[in-house]
Amino acid sequence: MIANIRVLEKDGNIHTLCQLDLMKFNIDQIQQRMEERGIKGENFKVCGFSDWETGPYISLEEAYLLKGKINNCYEGDDYLVRHMFQQRKTFNFVMAHSFKFVTKDEVELMKQLLKGADMDEVVEFFFKANNWVTAIQSYIRAGQVLSTPKGFYLDVGY
Repeated sequence: MIANIRVLEKDGNIHTLCQLDLMKFNIDQIQQRMEERGIKGENFKVCGFSDWETGPYISLEEAYLLKGKINNCYEGDDYLVRHMFQQRKTFNFVMAHSFKFVTKDEVELMKQLLKGADMDEVVEFFFKANNWVTAIQSYIRAGQVLSTPKGFYLDVGY
């Protein structure tokens, strides 16, 4: 989680300060170092992550919320968060959703999604969807399913 750090100067110019591995330092260490250099927190921005080759423009505090999400929800594995940003999901989406791996198989995914559903609801759902791909895509668009090269992940709040 190598953050690209930029600083907004008093004259309005923005310049690149450094790349910072947020997994190695806590927020207090970073804020202390910024104070030593005379940089105010509101002028300090994380502009994506170089090791992810993507990411949002966020504050330092938001970056550490993201770090907490990775550590607490995904056991330190940034794969899903990186994937969501690469798929152009917003910071708010990433923070609001937590996913768990379900399967690599579409049939197993649909069984999981429709478990406990009324048969009439299932028939109507597939009639409206018109085909298998559209049925799965409806769950992906709704943010309930995340499709990755490793397989399908289900929102734990679903």
